[in-house]
Amino acid sequence: MDEPVTTRYTTPAEKANIAGIELNADDVTHVMSLVDKGLVGAAAMHEGAVQEDMALSAKVTVELTRGGIAGADGSAEELTGTEEITGTIRARKVFLDPDKAPQVDA
Repeated sequence: MDEPVTTRYTTPAEKANIAGIELNADDVTHVMSLVDKGLVGAAAMHEGAVQEDMALSAKVTVELTRGGIAGADGSAEELTGTEEITGTIRARKVFLDPDKAPQVDA
């Protein structure tokens, strides 16, 4: 089933009057908690390395999509904004018994 048209693109005059976008703080907090869980899950793969202190390269892609926008022909279109963020996350292993941690060459 096709998505219904619920809005339209802004006109140039309307767009000139837009100062920015304000995101709902509760929704941002929820999404960031999901990103946090994803980072922890991805970092868990690095338990297999002997090294205890790590600098992990991170790449997060944010994609926000909205549908139901009237296209030139009147049909519904999707609009997607994408941003890729990169950085480094320092991590270290936490051992149940630190005395049994593997020995790491200096």
